[in-house]
Amino acid sequence: MVAMRMQWVAGLAALLAVVAIAAPGPVVAQPPNGSIAAARQQPLGTTVTVVGVATSFTGAFFPNDNGFAIQEEKVGIYILDALDANIEVGQVVRVTGTLTNSFGQVLSVAPTSIEVLGDAHAPPPHPVKTGDVSEETEGRLVRIKGTIVSDIENDLPFGYKFAVDDGTGPTFVFVNAGTGIDVSELEEGQRVVIQGVSGEFLGEYEVDPVFPEDIRILPSW
Repeated sequence: MVAMRMQWVAGLAALLAVVAIAAPGPVVAQPPNGSIAAARQQPLGTTVTVVGVATSFTGAFFPNDNGFAIQEEKVGIYILDALDANIEVGQVVRVTGTLTNSFGQVLSVAPTSIEVLGDAHAPPPHPVKTGDVSEETEGRLVRIKGTIVSDIENDLPFGYKFAVDDGTGPTFVFVNAGTGIDVSELEEGQRVVIQGVSGEFLGEYEVDPVFPEDIRILPSW
């Protein structure tokens, strides 16, 4: 598992071009076949092929599912199953599958094939207000900063849930059990910086951290 977030030093398109040159024959599907943004505009049930950099690893969101998230520039999407592949953050993957909704809300791909094309730096998280975590950010790596305004709710075996607000409105943070992140030091009233995959569960928008360093407690005022 790649446990370090690095700066985005090369565009995904440039990396994929290198992969295509290194491998025999055409490797990377061209937009709209391969474009996450284009896939997100298709009706449910459409067979799509998407190419992106993994922003979470296989099993990070277990036991909800055994999938992972990918991102292409500023647009991301969730892959519901890794199909026994051990996907790591920073790997460039091409996924073919059916566009679907997970838990009735989150736009996702139910995969039929997954190919690892190479490696890249994971994109930096996009700074966003807590009140702006929404459909517009879904699937993308984001970073929020605010105050924990709720108890740390034990929702095991799935994980832990709490709300963070920067004054623009609260959003939920869900720490999935599959990440192994320790939440024992977190409590209501703390100021925190949290980064993770912007998601949605049963109509509630949330940020799902992936690594322990994705949650940082700030000094008191």
